[in-house]
Amino acid sequence: WFRVDSRALGIYRILIGWVCVLDIIRRWNYIDVFYSNQGIPMHSDSKALNIFDYIGNGSLEVHIIFLIGIFFSITLILGYKTKLSHLITTIIIIGIHSQAVNLGNSGDTFLNSILIWTLFLPLGKSFSLDSIIKSLKEFKESKVEDLNDRINGMNKPIQIYSIAYFAVLFQISAIYFLSAILILFLISSFGYYYFFKDKNAVDEIIFINSNLDNYRTIPEILVVCEYMTRKLP
Repeated sequence: WFRVDSRALGIYRILIGWVCVLDIIRRWNYIDVFYSNQGIPMHSDSKALNIFDYIGNGSLEVHIIFLIGIFFSITLILGYKTKLSHLITTIIIIGIHSQAVNLGNSGDTFLNSILIWTLFLPLGKSFSLDSIIKSLKEFKESKVEDLNDRINGMNKPIQIYSIAYFAVLFQISAIYFLSAILILFLISSFGYYYFFKDKNAVDEIIFINSNLDNYRTIPEILVVCEYMTRKLP
């Protein structure tokens, strides 16, 4: 629960870096629509850390921040100046999510949380440019034998003990546990509503989700939840 291999952290760093790159790129075409002061006024989270509150939300400033976010997400993937890249990426990702709260979802919240928790973990110990640079500095090859030595210069994986790793596991476990409780509640409420309240209303929901294409972009469980919220006493 508190121990993690540095290689696992290295793989995580690469994957989370790609997630951040893709998260920023997919919003690029909508910068002037949702994120700058030229577009639709969006509700921002005043309590969250929002870099745009300090830099401004003009079109040029927002485009520059997005580019910086992409750049440092890539350096996070490569593991160069890992801690600095991780910190800047986290600040920008949280700022982007906070700038347009209406567009957010639970996945954005989880990404913010996981980026913050893993700031306290040494993500650059394995599979990174930082580890290669450290190896080159510590081991100087002065002889031919040194060049052929496969032991020296290798960054061996290490076991890391950290409460931050436990926090990450607890975060993921809590999400699955509470989601299961929510689904069980919805299923039981759905059955109660179907058998004891209004069977026709439930049939309407099933019909909508089965036949109308414009409802297929909405998960069935959300349609049921919204309808039941309005109808159940």
